[in-house]
Amino acid sequence: PIADLLRGVVGLAVGGFIVATGVRYVIGGSGGDIRIPGVQRVTSWLAARVHRYVNSPSIVGLGAVHAFLPCPMLYPAYLFAFASGSPTTGGIALGALGIGTIPAVFLYGTIIQSVDVAHRRRVHRLLGVVFVMLGYVLLAHGLMALGVHLPHPMFPHYQPLGSAMGH
Repeated sequence: PIADLLRGVVGLAVGGFIVATGVRYVIGGSGGDIRIPGVQRVTSWLAARVHRYVNSPSIVGLGAVHAFLPCPMLYPAYLFAFASGSPTTGGIALGALGIGTIPAVFLYGTIIQSVDVAHRRRVHRLLGVVFVMLGYVLLAHGLMALGVHLPHPMFPHYQPLGSAMGH
């Protein structure tokens, strides 16, 4: 019961965050517009100290260190894997994210940045719709762990909360 409660709360929190980010994209903003208390202050402090390396050869070292910092997209991915309730499902989800990241970032950086702003906004809005759908699935699974069942699409290899424990 404690694990179901924890998975339910995590599913609701992460699903809510992903839905909020998706809604921001759909209405024309960016996910970066969502503010988390204290993060802006820390980011500003770090940026002020790191800025001196930007136009020097030390930028290579800074990039190497940056590779070891977790990406903000990974936190929801880790929580998604946890909320799935299955090590296999969580591992597959994280593996798919890892495999899909390199081509996605490459395509985004080369193709999306080369198109005009109007088309870029359309792509961001489409991504927002995808975020809302994925976030809704997490919300639904979080509610299922708490005993409230909502209709939702099932993804291949995605095991609903609780089914790993025989519920």
